[in-house]
Amino acid sequence: MNRTALVFVAFVIAVTLVSGQAFAQKAASPKTLDIGIATPLTGPAAHLGANIRNGALFAIDDQNAQGGVTIAGQKYLLNPIVLDTKMNAATGKVVAEQLVYEKKVKVVIGPFIDDAIGAQPVLESNKILSFIVTPSTKDMTGPNRPFTFFFSGPIPQMFNTVTAYVQKFYPNVKTVVSMVPDLPDTPMFLNSSQMMCKLYGLNWLDVEKFPFGTTDFSPFITRALAKKPDAIDTNSTGGNMGGLCAQLIKQLRQAGYQGAIYVPALPPPGAVEEVVPENYRTKIVTNDIDWEASIVSNAYRDLCRRYVKKYNMPPIDMVGQVYHVAKPFFEFLNGQKTMDTTKWMEGFANYRWKGLYGKEAAWVGKPMFGINRMPFRASWASEYINGKLQTKWEAPIPMDLFVEKK
Repeated sequence: MNRTALVFVAFVIAVTLVSGQAFAQKAASPKTLDIGIATPLTGPAAHLGANIRNGALFAIDDQNAQGGVTIAGQKYLLNPIVLDTKMNAATGKVVAEQLVYEKKVKVVIGPFIDDAIGAQPVLESNKILSFIVTPSTKDMTGPNRPFTFFFSGPIPQMFNTVTAYVQKFYPNVKTVVSMVPDLPDTPMFLNSSQMMCKLYGLNWLDVEKFPFGTTDFSPFITRALAKKPDAIDTNSTGGNMGGLCAQLIKQLRQAGYQGAIYVPALPPPGAVEEVVPENYRTKIVTNDIDWEASIVSNAYRDLCRRYVKKYNMPPIDMVGQVYHVAKPFFEFLNGQKTMDTTKWMEGFANYRWKGLYGKEAAWVGKPMFGINRMPFRASWASEYINGKLQTKWEAPIPMDLFVEKK
């Protein structure tokens, strides 16, 4: 082989090596996988939406810090696209269409109640995996809605925690009246309250409904107290009306009511302490959590501490609820062999993971809803005693209501 031929062969080898290296680097370089975060960021539920958004962003940041996800051999970093649904059905639909048709996302996290009603048909029909707070109507979950997962847990479990606490620590409480805003999702919350009262031997007397946005609760309180309840259930007021739930508690005490008040759906962090005078903050049972209490899991405590450090504000329980589902989902995605969302849905529906609440987690709910699409939420119950929140007990979960018998 002459000198010219040798030079040509060397050139070809060099070009091949460089091209191969460039191809390998290109294949290894991460792309972005867009994740929709669609949740109320303005309006009365903005405090919930902000916590949902932040919990989802925490899960995304933590997964990216671990290298993102690799799907079908391609590495991806997760890229959040955050949009405001305003807790409005029409806006929820528009936001879902934008995420699906313009942004081409395969995953959406965060729709709440009315906005979820608008968004879900768009997401389901396009086989988009969605993580919604809760099924605000009965037809939002079931075998014909397989792509919708719910991160806040079964609503009856939310009522189970506070009702079980009242039954155990206030044995003289026998009767309950609910006070709740008059909204489309109200029957679902009231049914859960009645179900848990029956389970724990309490007599649910009646409900006093008030218009959404009410600030002066006095006429409704007068009617509620005329029924002589041993306990008042604020029901969905904290979730749907935010800080006005604290106003309801304050006005109940101002009206002379000294009995137990239980708060299943939480107002914004610090609202009770800011609005309700310290001498009124007693016999108030809540799903709020003092994460520094010894009964709380280390994983949940660590998440809350990191949240305060990053956002300079305390989280509500919904931060843990969305993280408890979103981070395991990203871990599940890492190593999947396909971008087919039907395969993702089928696989994740059977996934089990190390839970944030100190227990193994899995999807439950089939006995009640016909499909397993909810995780258990935290069952730590708290009470304001002498003005201070104390988390000291974990409520038992009535497993037969949520877990399919084998």
